[in-house]
Amino acid sequence: MKTIQAVARYFPEKCGGIHIHLSELLPVLKSLGVESKVAASQDLPTEDHYTYRDTEVYRYPVSPQPKSEPNHGAIAHGGFDYFAQWLKAQQADVYHQHQWTPKCGLPHLRLAKELGMATVVSVRLPQPICQRQTMMLHGETACDGKIDVVRCSRCCGVSSDLPPAIVKGLSHTPMPISVAAAGILRRLNSGSFRPVAEATLRPLAIPAFVAARQYGLQEMAQFADRIIVMSEWVRQALMINGIPEEKLFLLKHGISDTFAQQKVAHVKRGDRLRVGFLGRWAHDKGIHVLVEAIKRLPEDFPIELILHGVPQDAAYRERITARIGDDSRIRVAKELSRSELPQALAGFDVLAVPSQWLETGPVVVLEAHAHGLPVIGSDLGGIAEKVNHGVDGLLVAANDPGAWAEAFARLTLDEGYLNQLRAGIQPVRTISMEAAESLMVYQSVLAKQSAAGNSWADTTSMGAGDRAPVRGLAG
Repeated sequence: MKTIQAVARYFPEKCGGIHIHLSELLPVLKSLGVESKVAASQDLPTEDHYTYRDTEVYRYPVSPQPKSEPNHGAIAHGGFDYFAQWLKAQQADVYHQHQWTPKCGLPHLRLAKELGMATVVSVRLPQPICQRQTMMLHGETACDGKIDVVRCSRCCGVSSDLPPAIVKGLSHTPMPISVAAAGILRRLNSGSFRPVAEATLRPLAIPAFVAARQYGLQEMAQFADRIIVMSEWVRQALMINGIPEEKLFLLKHGISDTFAQQKVAHVKRGDRLRVGFLGRWAHDKGIHVLVEAIKRLPEDFPIELILHGVPQDAAYRERITARIGDDSRIRVAKELSRSELPQALAGFDVLAVPSQWLETGPVVVLEAHAHGLPVIGSDLGGIAEKVNHGVDGLLVAANDPGAWAEAFARLTLDEGYLNQLRAGIQPVRTISMEAAESLMVYQSVLAKQSAAGNSWADTTSMGAGDRAPVRGLAG
């Protein structure tokens, strides 16, 4: 079986969790008879071919940089012809797209379908559903994910003074105008004109972007034979937006078998509870909540917070480190390599995962459990699906430092309860299990395609110019 695995970027450039996980999954799929090539964009006017960890990688050019909205890439980016020619030459059985961006979005998926490949899309982020990209309504509470032009526009800052009928009307604003309005708004970071610009330009931009997001999601469902979700909340959010349940497949993350089996001697707890954090220096990862929680505990409280952050938002890191000051209970440690992770986990008593948005994972919860660490996590999204409250960890209100402080205090003062949580950890899901289910998905879509014969080709042979334009997305 030959597959194309499509992402917006790939190694050796700096990559995130999607790409790390894919690089670990591909060798396991290969052992099951699935040959894969990676197709990834690059911000250059030329294409490139190379091998990374025994996998062929094709980098297609994206030039000039496409606008970030509409997020699914309503029209093909510059350099798309290179991708099209390469994909046509592959004669692959399955096309699996792992991201939904202008660089790896609807045009790529649609082309694969028109070429007769079985098509799979993995929704690994809230991005295809949520205009804020966090699934947090007004940035405060978990959202059900229903795309509604008025509600979503209000959530993204469009004034409630605008009547719903006007907001709905503005959703038909031609996309070039909406993109231009958003661009001007981004450039006006401050100044006396900012309030007027917000009131004028945001309504010109956001409603049309929301409508485009809704359209893109429906197009994803049309051109994907199967949509893979990693969390139950994503499945529910897609169904509430009208995506047929039979299109969806819940395929949860697994961690590397080697990582799961790699046991490092745990450093025995001393006189302080050691709370570890692994993640990005970004507001949505919630480091500020952990710091504020520690600050609420007495200065002589026996606890240590160890932060292994990955650089992202330098201004955010500066604010947090300034808040930490000379507090000896909080240690800003170095960024870890993948190989250093087991040893770092061995030095924690618990892992804190204070995400301020709905994650589809995160895999770090499984990695902590594999090394016998209870997890204190936000009661949101994929974290809440992976942590069993009171069994193998604790779930805490995401943005409530007081609640986090209480959780830390309990585990510090009651070592018996901490040991009880350790004992409640069950064997974790491995990437071999995930790969086996991935193969099952591929086999099922190929079988369905075979049974359907050429019926799809009969309905998709028209070129892009033959399709009826969608209002608001032209240009």
